[in-house]
Amino acid sequence: MMNQTEETKLLEQIEKWNDADEFSRCIEAIEAIPEQERGYLLTVKLSRAYSNLAALGDHGEHGTDGEVDGDLIRHAIELLESVRTQGENDPYWNARMGYSCLMAYGSATTAYEYAKCWLSLDPDDPDAQELVRDCEKYLEEENSLELDWKEREEIIRWETIPPADDDILGHVKVHIDQYFGVYTQLLTDDSDPDHPLEIAVILPRPEHDYYTLVTVGLSRHRMDFSEERREEKLERAELLINLPRDWKLTKADCREERWSWPIRMMLATAHFAMEDPEVGLESRTTLMEGEDGIPFAENTDLRGEILLYPGVFGEESFFCRLPDGDEVNFYQVIPLYREELQYKLEHGSDALLDLCPDESLEVINPHRLNVVTDREKISYDPAEMDNAADQIKKIQELHLPVDELDACNLMAFFLGWAMKRGQMSNPFISRYREIVEAVQTGKGPDLRVFILDNLDGKLSTQFFDRRGSGFAQWYGQDNRSNPYVYRRDCRNIVLDKLKDRVWNSIAEKEAAYLLLPYTEEIRQSVEQLLDERYQQYLEAEFADDPEERVARAAEGKPAVIPDWDGPLFCYASDRVAQDGCKVQIMDRLFPEREDMGWESGWAFYSGDEGDVYGEGDEYYESHCGFYDIRDICRIDPDIIPLLNLPYGTMQMRGEDGAWYEVIRDDEGEEET
Repeated sequence: MMNQTEETKLLEQIEKWNDADEFSRCIEAIEAIPEQERGYLLTVKLSRAYSNLAALGDHGEHGTDGEVDGDLIRHAIELLESVRTQGENDPYWNARMGYSCLMAYGSATTAYEYAKCWLSLDPDDPDAQELVRDCEKYLEEENSLELDWKEREEIIRWETIPPADDDILGHVKVHIDQYFGVYTQLLTDDSDPDHPLEIAVILPRPEHDYYTLVTVGLSRHRMDFSEERREEKLERAELLINLPRDWKLTKADCREERWSWPIRMMLATAHFAMEDPEVGLESRTTLMEGEDGIPFAENTDLRGEILLYPGVFGEESFFCRLPDGDEVNFYQVIPLYREELQYKLEHGSDALLDLCPDESLEVINPHRLNVVTDREKISYDPAEMDNAADQIKKIQELHLPVDELDACNLMAFFLGWAMKRGQMSNPFISRYREIVEAVQTGKGPDLRVFILDNLDGKLSTQFFDRRGSGFAQWYGQDNRSNPYVYRRDCRNIVLDKLKDRVWNSIAEKEAAYLLLPYTEEIRQSVEQLLDERYQQYLEAEFADDPEERVARAAEGKPAVIPDWDGPLFCYASDRVAQDGCKVQIMDRLFPEREDMGWESGWAFYSGDEGDVYGEGDEYYESHCGFYDIRDICRIDPDIIPLLNLPYGTMQMRGEDGAWYEVIRDDEGEEET
C-alpha cells in the first residue's frame, strides 16, 4: 500500500511522462499497483493515458489525424465509469469523459453533456469553453446531415433517366439508388478486360452509418442452374459489402492490403461467377486461397466467406425485377473465420447464423469476435427480444430525462398484452400462473418490476405460445428487414407527440422510444397498435397454416392428459394423429431456441408411413404437421412416461410392446 509521499511522487512522474507523450509508461506504472489500491485520482489518470494512447500513440506516432483505437478508448471510458460516484461533480472527471466520449462515439451528444457539466463546475476554464463550442458545432452538423442527405437523394433521383427495358445495368443502378442509397461515384475494375465491373460507392448516411459498395456488371452474365431450379431465377446476381465509416477508400489507401482486401474479396467472388458460370456463386462458401486457407490480409484472421441476402436493407432490396420477368439477386459478402466456415459446412448456414447477433455481420470488422470460439464473450441469445441492461446503458449515455425503470416500459406493454390475449407458453404459465391470471383480471403488478425481479430484465420469445412466439420474432425483435418493428413504431409515437422537440443527435432521436411514458393512456394506445400488427402478422404468416392441425383421432378419447408443464406442440404423422395408429417411433430433437417455449421437440410416427404414403420425403410435407401433445397422449397414453426424456432421445416400440432406445453412432446411423 502506497503512502501519501509515494503517491505524490508517482503522480509527478506520470505528469512528466504524459507531457513527453510516453503514455504506455504511465499505464505500466499505474497498473503495477493493485486495482483496489489505486484510488480515484490514479484511476482517472490511467483513463487519460489510455485515451491519449488511443488517439495519439506514444510520441505522437498516430499523428493528430490518425485513427483512434476503439478498444483503448472504450476501456478509458470504462475506467471513468468505475469511479463515477466520486467524479460526477469533479471538473477534471467530466473533462476526461467529454474528450473520451467525443473520440469514442459517432455523435457529439454524450460528449456535449459532460462538456456542459465541466463548464458549469469551472466557468472560467478556456478548455471547457472550447469543448462546449466544438460539441455545439458538431451537433449542428449532425442535425443538418439528415435533411441534406434527403435533399440530395431527391435531386439525384429526380434527374435519373428511367432505363430502357433491355438495359439490365440501368435497372440495377435504379434498384441500388432506391434500396441501398444514392451512390456518389462508380469505381471501375478493369483487372479482367473480358469481364469489366464497376463498384457503386454509397457514403455513410443517417439510417446506415457506414459505406456500402455494390458491384454493377456481374448481372450481365447468366449463371447456369439445373432445369428444376430455373423457376428460382438465380441466374443473375450482384454483390455488396458494408464498410465502417472510418474505412480508407482513397486510391492511395486502396493500394494497401489492409484497406483493399474487402473489395478484393468481393471482386474475386464476382469474377469467380463470371469466369465459371456453371459453378456460379453457390459453391463460394469455401476457404480462400487454397485448401487450408490464408487470411485476407495481415491485419485480420478472416479468410472465408458466406453469401447472404442483405437483410438490413429490407426484403424488397433482395431482388431487382427486370421488365422481362427475370430477376437480379443481391448478395452481401460476409467474411468468416476458419472455425466459422467449418461450423457452417458441418451444421449449415442457419445454424451458424443462430450464433450471430445481426449487428456482428452487418459491417465488416477485421477484428470482430469469432462467433464459434468467442461464443461466451458474445453471449448472444437468438430468443432475446429486449434487455433492460442495454436500454439503461442507452439512457445513461444519451442522458435521457427518464427513470431507469422506464427501460422496461416497452417490454411491460408487450408482455401485458400477450398475457391478456392468452399467448403465453405453457412453461411460462406453469411458473407464473398467478401473475398471468392477475393481469388478465386487471389486478396485476407493475410488470416492469416483475421483468427486472423475475425475468432477469429480459423479454424472450420463449415466453409465448406458437403464434405469440412467431409474432414476437416477426414484430418484437429488431429485425430491420421487417416493415414493422415494435420499437420503431413506439419511437414514431413519441416523435409524433414531441414534434417541436429539438433532438440533440440522430442517436437520441432513434432512442426516442425510451421516452414513451408508462401510463394507462399510452398502454391502451400501444395495445391497440399490437392488435393491429398481430392481425397483419396473421394475414401475412398464418393465412394458410396446414401444419397446425386438430387431431381427429383424439376426439371422443378419454382425457388422458399428462401432468405436463413443458411446451404444448409436437410433430406427428397423420397416421398417428388422424388415423389413430399407435406410436411406434418417438424422436425428440432440439428445437430452435426461439421456439423452445412452444415446441417440445417430440416427433411421433406409426412406422408404416412409407408403406401408406410412399417412399421419399414428400409425405412429410403433406402428411405430417404440428399437433397439441395432449391430443397425441389421448390417442396413445403409452408415450406419457417417456415425455421427459432429454433432447436427442429416440425410442422405438418392439414387437413385445416394450420401448427400446435407439442409439445413434458418430455417423448418424441407428442401432437399437
